[in-house]
Amino acid sequence: MNTVDDRIAAALRARTDSVTEADLAPAVPPSGRVIPLARGRWTMPLLAAAVAGILAFATVTVVQLNRPTGHPAGPVPQPSVSLRPVPPSTVAPSPTDTSAQVSATPSPPPSSAPPSSAAPTPTSSQPVSQPFALGYEPLWPFRSYAEAEQWRINISSPLFRWRLDAGQVALAFTHNLPIDYVDVLTGTRMDSQGAHVGVGWRDPNGQLHTAATLHLVRYGTAPDSPWEVVGSDDTTFSLEQPAYGSKVTSPMTIGGHITGVDENIVVSLVRRVGSNAADIESKILAQVPAGGDHAAWTTGPVPFTDRGVLIVLATTGGHLQQVERFAIQGVHT
Repeated sequence: MNTVDDRIAAALRARTDSVTEADLAPAVPPSGRVIPLARGRWTMPLLAAAVAGILAFATVTVVQLNRPTGHPAGPVPQPSVSLRPVPPSTVAPSPTDTSAQVSATPSPPPSSAPPSSAAPTPTSSQPVSQPFALGYEPLWPFRSYAEAEQWRINISSPLFRWRLDAGQVALAFTHNLPIDYVDVLTGTRMDSQGAHVGVGWRDPNGQLHTAATLHLVRYGTAPDSPWEVVGSDDTTFSLEQPAYGSKVTSPMTIGGHITGVDENIVVSLVRRVGSNAADIESKILAQVPAGGDHAAWTTGPVPFTDRGVLIVLATTGGHLQQVERFAIQGVHT
């Protein structure tokens, strides 16, 4: 490609080639004065030099105008140099490029350690429900809190609502032991420990006698939680061995104290044998003659094979009816 300098040089050569001898002759001034030849001889070279100077200035001007300024109007041509692509793994991600930082971070190798077996720690938004603590041996009519709650939630018939009445529960329990002719309430006392219900009988003169004072508690915290028999409040006739709520093994020694004359104590073991509250079984273990003023009595050791929550039952009577007093003790195997 011809540059501006090449074009100017070509123009000068063409102009020089077109100069003739006539052009070099001195011009005659209007006054007719002839300019000496020596002076005219330098006229053409000076003219050529002037022309060359003008053309050189024009060349510099054109070159300056063609240079790019600091804010080009169009895109600046880039050099056609082939660049080797850089592998992506060697490119450091920008601090603001979150996705690049994540993809550039290698994944940790899988751990060979076994998963932890620790249970998750509960949070305040997920409270852990605690089972209801009765604090006593559940003797009757429910064997567990879950059973009592199921009854409370599913109760629909009025025929079963007697379990919400401590007195009715105490009488039903006495009947299912079974103890005959003890079928009236002699009094009820409520305190912080629950209900204390007297069950008894009437003599031929109509006088009321308390056979036992049963201790009952609500099996649950709801207002409609049912009542549960958990023991007896013993006075003149007591069961003290085995201790209440203790774990027993066969054979077992049974004893307590009694105030009376010519008493005949019958010791039995009572347990649930079915899902129905009425499905209980009573087996006589021993008979003990006793009497006196707060006199100790004992029997055993006696063998047994029953398991679970058991009721040790001691009865005495024979004066006016077969069972005149009784006491119970809750134990478990």
